[in-house]
Amino acid sequence: MLRIALGAILIAVVLAIGLAGYQGATMTHTPVEWFNDMAHQPKFNPQHHSNFFADGRADRQPVPGTIPMGYAVPKGLDGQHAYSQVTANNLATEGSFTTLPDYFNTGREGDVYGDGIPHMLILQGEKFIRRGQERFNIYCQPCHGAAGTGDGVVKNFGMVTVRSVVDDLTAAQPDGQIFNTITHGKSTMGAYGPTISVEDRWAIVSYVRALQRAQRGKVSELPQK
Repeated sequence: MLRIALGAILIAVVLAIGLAGYQGATMTHTPVEWFNDMAHQPKFNPQHHSNFFADGRADRQPVPGTIPMGYAVPKGLDGQHAYSQVTANNLATEGSFTTLPDYFNTGREGDVYGDGIPHMLILQGEKFIRRGQERFNIYCQPCHGAAGTGDGVVKNFGMVTVRSVVDDLTAAQPDGQIFNTITHGKSTMGAYGPTISVEDRWAIVSYVRALQRAQRGKVSELPQK
């Protein structure tokens, strides 16, 4: 009985090697693949024909409303959903996704994080912070919660690693570092640079500062009427 079992195993090994082929061996036919290689995946090469679509083309037109990276995001219907940017080269854009190496676009001054919201955005006043609140509620609240304490709805689904943005550690970070985190992500947080415009990232930073101030503020610090 043992001989039969050993013989069956030996035959199975020989068959597996024979079917799989030898690594680096030259063959005139496609070898059997237990798992398809990426080179042989079902796909269409660029500008190739396809019988699947009625127009016979494999390439498809972009979804209506798609905005290429680097182009200006148009204003909303109320005309209030974009901010003007004036960069170092005096290039004026709206809702920009630029990648210039200046502080406005990176939050860095050389090799260190800078501090302070760009002055051109601060001039927006209360409207700018309200814009940050709106963007925060859309992109950040599901994880960080409405008050920024890290108790967003995703915590109910097992994501317990979300940190507070109003704790002492985050409050001590310069504005540029918070901007950088929004842009590139950190730990389990994904990058929002491709999704949120430069101006809106700064608006979120401004609103995060407002949340931190609300958590730490004292009645004695309120302005007198």
